[in-house]
Amino acid sequence: MKLLELQNTYQKELQSIYSSSEIDRIFFWIAEKILDKPEHILRLALEEEWWEFEEKKNQFLFKLVLLKDHTPIQYILGETEFYGMKFFVNENVLIPRPETEELVEWILNDVKNAELKIIDIGTGSGCIPIVLKKNLPNASVWAMDFSEKAIETAQINADYHQTDIQFIQNDFLTMDFKELPEFDIIVSNPPYIGETEKSEMDENVVKFEPHSALFVPDQNALVFYEKIIELAKNNLKPNGKIYVEINQNLAQEAKELFQNNFKNTELKKDISGNFRMIKSFN
Repeated sequence: MKLLELQNTYQKELQSIYSSSEIDRIFFWIAEKILDKPEHILRLALEEEWWEFEEKKNQFLFKLVLLKDHTPIQYILGETEFYGMKFFVNENVLIPRPETEELVEWILNDVKNAELKIIDIGTGSGCIPIVLKKNLPNASVWAMDFSEKAIETAQINADYHQTDIQFIQNDFLTMDFKELPEFDIIVSNPPYIGETEKSEMDENVVKFEPHSALFVPDQNALVFYEKIIELAKNNLKPNGKIYVEINQNLAQEAKELFQNNFKNTELKKDISGNFRMIKSFN
């Protein structure tokens, strides 16, 4: 069997979901994973008859079934890339987004390799604290999530990258902050999408990614930011800063919330020109 035959099957079966270039990229991601060979070698072998293509055909077809059901490719592969680093992901954690990379970049541009104390709220896969720890090795980094399975995934990622992160499993919205130390930086990409926005989102997000990490009630869409401010009032050092990702549709409301509580608040656009981040401090 030729690899080209499998590639053509992917193109035919997925054309109603993805563009041709997206299918091509997805196909070679899967082929690299199944055949354990780099893309440039596989592209050269498209017209060749390899026994591996026939032997592992069913693996390709099984993953094709998942793709047709809109399962995100990152969950199918069990991994993704964030800030140039590999992270293991599954249905218990959000797939890290490029906008969150920009949030991390903002922090790293602002601070040098100091002995900071940092906490990430709603850590999911652990991508934010792990990248920060990797780039700020002298920092002490905490990360919190209410989901035990998310914490397990984040710990796997921390171990993989040999980073020492102090993980906390707790319900952020109801916990007592007295048990936490004071921090130099509070960072969070919390749930911020209103329930009514579900209809505007891609099926592969709504159907597969954890809703608890995505959605908040429409009537209380800023609830996590209110609690982050409460944490900051109790546990942020005098010169500390807050960095959060926000819903672009609620950018002004979020900005006003932080402005009402801190002397300095900056609203920042992402690479697509949308207001997606806030930095706030006294």
